Amino acid sequence: TYDGTTKKPSIVVKDSKGNTISSSNYTITYPSGMKNVGTYKVKITFKGNYSGTKTLTYKINPAPTTVSKLTAYKKSITVNITKETPQVTGYQVQYSRSKSFTNAKTTTVKSYKTTKCTIKDLSRGKTYYVRVRTYKTVDGVRYYSGWSTYKYTKTK
Repeated sequence: TYDGTTKKPSIVVKDSKGNTISSSNYTITYPSGMKNVGTYKVKITFKGNYSGTKTLTYKINPAPTTVSKLTAYKKSITVNITKETPQVTGYQVQYSRSKSFTNAKTTTVKSYKTTKCTIKDLSRGKTYYVRVRTYKTVDGVRYYSGWSTYKYTKTK
């Protein structure tokens, strides 16, 4: 998860029998950057008693956010989102009649500057559960944070 610091994953290399290989038998090449949202490749080059290379990838996802407030109206709900600015393109708001989010519907807020979303065409007098997550688009690929905890309200 993005937090502004460099992310350098620890690597344990094992042979085909599951035994850990000493770090003197390989070198690890990390990419530059490694702190912004995106996918990064780590290259392991074997030496000594071992030969070959192995490339592994890892992802840095955007920081999560929360639903700060829900306001219920006759057939709609207004969702206030806690603003996240670093490494966030926008938000996804998911709502459902079930707290397990079965048959959930999702709407996208395309700017991180917009922290309000109104969900319309809902049933009157029903309870709706709402959760939110952030996303960042990098080179045409969307990276998502985890979903927030849900909040719920009953329409009027």
